[in-house]
Amino acid sequence: MIRLLLAALILATAGLRVSVAVADEPVTLKVSRDEQNALWKARIEGFLAKGVLPLIDLESSLPFRTGGGDIEDAAAEMDRLAIAVIAFEAQQTPMDGRPGYRWSYKSHEVVNRFPDRFALATNGGDNPNWTRQADGANSMIVQLERQAPKDEYRIFGEFEFRHYMSAQQCKGGRDDRDIKVPLESDNGRRLFKLAEETGKAVIIHLEPEDEELTSLDRTLAAFPKARIVVAHFGQLRHPERAKGYSAARIRDLMTRHRNLFYDISTGPPGRTYQCNGGIMDVALWQEGGYKGQLDTLKPEYKALLTDFSDRFVAGFDFGGGRKRLPVFIGERAANIRLIIRDLPEPARHAIAYRNAWKMLTGTDWPAAVTTTAR
Repeated sequence: MIRLLLAALILATAGLRVSVAVADEPVTLKVSRDEQNALWKARIEGFLAKGVLPLIDLESSLPFRTGGGDIEDAAAEMDRLAIAVIAFEAQQTPMDGRPGYRWSYKSHEVVNRFPDRFALATNGGDNPNWTRQADGANSMIVQLERQAPKDEYRIFGEFEFRHYMSAQQCKGGRDDRDIKVPLESDNGRRLFKLAEETGKAVIIHLEPEDEELTSLDRTLAAFPKARIVVAHFGQLRHPERAKGYSAARIRDLMTRHRNLFYDISTGPPGRTYQCNGGIMDVALWQEGGYKGQLDTLKPEYKALLTDFSDRFVAGFDFGGGRKRLPVFIGERAANIRLIIRDLPEPARHAIAYRNAWKMLTGTDWPAAVTTTAR
């Protein structure tokens, strides 16, 4: 009996080791950095030669439910929609019985399948290990410090600091995404120090509350070499908590801090936020029309996007709880094009792909490669 129990224990342990190895098995990219840059460049030039403005999405997440068929179909849709590159962060590997954070290589697999279409971001900070600010040997921040310096990673994933619940989460009575991690926490400082050391941009989710914008101001000054990209420009879901927010406030921050960037992964005209009484939650759009907003930018936001066109990037914000990837990217690409529609041509090119190209490759987009495209 004892021998049988011992044998069962050995088999169980072996099975656990196998599951851990599968979960943590590193994936090596099949193309070099220079080879992938060349693939992206050819793809962008191909769209420009057709008179079409290409887009690069710097802010999307790859949930584990996203299957191979979705990726295949999305890759084909990217050609039709003139989406040149999508930078995917991975969410942590599913539970395997161990404590701590489980680094994922799912995005590596997608990049290997379509190296001309996808870029590798680090895992993103949208998990309890990050939001609870764990700092032990198996914590996300420790693993990030090992992973992020590798050349294969082009940008940091999105890290949540102040994050509200989605409308679906409110309807479900959940509160687990109502997150508040101080920018100036120990792990926050480690993240921005790592961004400085690696030279890679880091995307953060930070609702524009008064306290958060003040902390952002201090953080930008404390880490002047860290390129910080704040997600969801113009998204204002609790204006009662953000009385100091305005286009003028953002202009002041961008004027004083050359390391502040925003992505425009935000909502279309008339979008409402059900967690706060159904208010329209995107401040960019002019008032009026059937749904209460027009598809035209307010003058102050149009001026901001024009005057600081080198500081904005496109983002689709794909992730969990969304429509299928091939459908979702079409809707988000259309909204990005709407936001930049009325900007001067140089600003449209900068926001659509040139600024993202520089963040991904570390080089400016070649000046000789230009065309009139919409």
